[in-house]
This record gives sequence, C-alpha cells and structure tokens, in this order.
Amino acid sequence: MVFHGDTTYCLRNMKGRDCDMRLSSHSFRPWWILALWLALAPFWIQKESLWIDEAVSAIVTLSPSLGGVWSEISRIHATEMHLPAYHYYLWLVARGWGHHEAILRAANLPWMLLGFVSLILAIRTRSASKADCWMALFLVTNPFLFYYANEVRPYAMQFGLASLAFAGITRIWSGPDHAGNLWSWMMAWGTVLLAWTTIYGLAWWVLNLFVWMRASNPKSRTRTAVTTFLVTGGLAAILFHGWVILMGAKASAVGATNLKSLAYAVCEWTGSSGFLPGRSLLRAGTTPGMQACLEALVVLGLTVSLWLAGLRNSLAIPGQSWWPFAWSLPGWGILASGIWRSFRVVGRHFTPIAPSFFWFLSLGPRDAPPRHWTRWVGATLLVLWIWSDVRLATLPEHRKDDYRAAAHYVQNNRRPGETTWWAADDAAARFYGIQPFTPVPNLTRESLASLPPPDWVVLSKPDIYDGQGALRDFLDRKRATPVATYQAFVIYRLP
Repeated sequence: MVFHGDTTYCLRNMKGRDCDMRLSSHSFRPWWILALWLALAPFWIQKESLWIDEAVSAIVTLSPSLGGVWSEISRIHATEMHLPAYHYYLWLVARGWGHHEAILRAANLPWMLLGFVSLILAIRTRSASKADCWMALFLVTNPFLFYYANEVRPYAMQFGLASLAFAGITRIWSGPDHAGNLWSWMMAWGTVLLAWTTIYGLAWWVLNLFVWMRASNPKSRTRTAVTTFLVTGGLAAILFHGWVILMGAKASAVGATNLKSLAYAVCEWTGSSGFLPGRSLLRAGTTPGMQACLEALVVLGLTVSLWLAGLRNSLAIPGQSWWPFAWSLPGWGILASGIWRSFRVVGRHFTPIAPSFFWFLSLGPRDAPPRHWTRWVGATLLVLWIWSDVRLATLPEHRKDDYRAAAHYVQNNRRPGETTWWAADDAAARFYGIQPFTPVPNLTRESLASLPPPDWVVLSKPDIYDGQGALRDFLDRKRATPVATYQAFVIYRLP
C-alpha cells in the first residue's frame, strides 16, 4: 500500500495474519518527539516546594509500612480515600528513590509516557495520515499536561490510564475483527485501574463495559477473560467507593463551581493559562489585563477552530464518527456533581476526557495540503503553547505555594520553647518537619483567645485559612510584625 508517496510496510503477527501497524518513512517521527521530551525531562521537572494538594499526597509516602498508607489516607479523610491506586504507587516510588520533590514529580513520567504512546498508536491505526506526528507534538507541548506532569497528584496517572483505555476501546469499536488481545487488555486494564484512581472513573467503566459487550466478538475466548476481569474489577471499585462515601469522605468545601472557575478550566485546557496572572493572584482578586485577555482569546480561538476541524475530519473515518466524542460525555456528569455537591470543579477534574480532546485536535490538520489553514493554525498553536509552558515554568507569579521556605524560615529562626501558630496546610508542615506547631485554620476569635499566645504566626491564603478574618484581627491587635514573605505566605513575629 502507498500513502502520500511513502512506502508502507505491513507487519505480521505470530499467527501470520495482517496486523494494523504500518511502518513508513514517517513512522518514527512521533517516537523521536517523545524521545526528545524524555531527554529534556530533567530540565522541566520542577524542584520547587510542594503546595497544599501535593503535600497531602507526599505525607502519605512517609508511612513506614504498606499498611500505614491506608491509615494515613483515612486520617486525612477526604477525597484522598477515593485514590488508593495512586497513593500506593507513590509510596512504592518513595520507598525506592526517596521523598525529594523532584522524585515525587518524576513519578508522573511513566504515566505520561503511557498516555502518549497509547494515543499515538490509537490514532495511527485509524488514520492513514501524519496525524500521529501532530498528536505527539500537541501532547508534549500542551500547557495543561505540562503543568500537571509537575504535580504530585493523580492527574498524570489518570491521563495515562484513560488514554490506555481509550486506545483499546477505540480499536474495539471498529469491529470484532480489530479487537485483538492487546487492544482488549489495554482497554480492560486502563478502565479498571482508572476506576481505582478516581471515583469518576466508574463512569468510563460503565461506558466501556457497554461498548465491549456490544462490539467484541462473542465467540472469542478473549471475551470471557476480559469480561470477567472488567466486571470483577469494576464491581469491586463500586463497592469500595460506596464504602468510602458511607465513611463520610467528600470533596473540599473550599469554593464552589461558578463561571469564574469554569472559565479558568477552559483556559487551562486550551493552553492559555501561562498568559494569565498566577493562580494566587487570581485567587486574591487580580483581574487579567487587556493584553492577557487578548492572548488567551487568541489561543482559545485557535484551539477551538482546530478541534472543530478535527471533529469534521473524524466523520470521514469509518466507524469512528461518534465514539471519541462519546468518551467526553462523562465530563458533563463531573460538572453536574460539582454543582450538586457544592465543590469547585476545575480543569484537572476533567483529566480523563483528555484522550478525546487530543484525538480531535490532532485530526484537525489531517491530510491537509501544505498551505492549508489548519496546518498554519496547528503550527501557530504549538508556538503559543511552548511560550505558555515557558511562562508557567519561569515566571514567579506561577510558582507554587512556598511551604518549604516558610517552614525552614521558622525552624531556623525560632528559639527553643517558642510557639508557632500555623494557618496553612498541616500536612505540608508535617512533611517539612516543622514541629511543634499549633494548627489554627479558620478558628473563631474565642477559639484563638483560648490558646497559649504564639511567638510566631504563619498565614497562607486568608480566603482558605482565615475565612472569618479572626486571625488577622488578632495580629492587628497584637501589633504583630511581618518578618518574611514567600509565595502565598506571610510570617509574623509577635512582640
């Protein structure tokens, strides 16, 4: 077979049947892109302090035993209880390589690579074009993936598992003849493990189970084994998440889903977050300037136009007209749950829909002539995304809350016997070894008055840790002096 003048070879599997992997002169380009991404990893993996959510993940890794992991998760008693697969994985990484911030963030690399490889293989088996190169380029430059690859949180793992399941189920949907053992087990493992990494994964378990039962070959011996694994793993996850809910675990009540949070989620996904003020500034009420808004709108327009072009081109692929779009439908359920349960839904909560997003984006320039507008849009978008990545990595306003610096300052400057009030995340305080300390987040004036007076007060993000303003009133009355300021922190010394 010949595509675009390139010689194409067909591999054969062990049974001698034609397989669907094509090798051409362009076949290795996506892998060279991934190799470059991996080679540059030591430069873009951040070594800065852990922030609130990351510290919650990291404190679990300090457990001395595997059994202690669940004890620590239960003590935190929040949505962490819905993420057992991630916490056990991170604990194993820390046991083998240590607890340094860069090590914990580098633990995301295998999952990111799994997701990249899965999506590239999926799109090259469904499209006789250079869409796999576009897929690789969009994946390694996307600011959303870049940012959360640097988070000690489960989002990279969710992306990798969702991509693995998406690649498998996409191939299975093409017909029973295409549902080989490899693709079937990719779907099964990705689906089941995703359900053990987030409660939202159950939505994709239902969706994939339905498609599998409808599209797989009833006469295949693989069907019985995969179905048994899929059903058993999924039902066990349902029972587990139900038990966790009965124990009272729920999402943080900080903030609520509103137009502002959804607008920022759109900016994250379209890659324009690097052009906006940092999260701490936005939280403090900073309004983006006219230039930042225009830059974000340009990136948004380019992304949406290319995504719509990919949706149109997807209709030309036999058997693929609606399935990749259907993959994103559980995202509406995530949004509804945020509104219903009154917690703030942000971009990272939609991570499992990423395969669908990048699928259509990569099909935008599919089979386009060299000077077609989609190629120009794709190239421009890549340049803007890289610049957004650079801004996210280098500008001080995009740095994470500096718990490490705040903890080290107090440790190095307080005298024996002096007391510290800590109005910030206590998991981060324990991770960075600031002992002893008195946690005082969101206490009333009466509660503060009942405590032994402090010598030091560490305050972070007043909207989260001093919502009633009682601690700030106390500091004003005591004429406390701010002695140090770090990202999202002010440290006070009392006379």
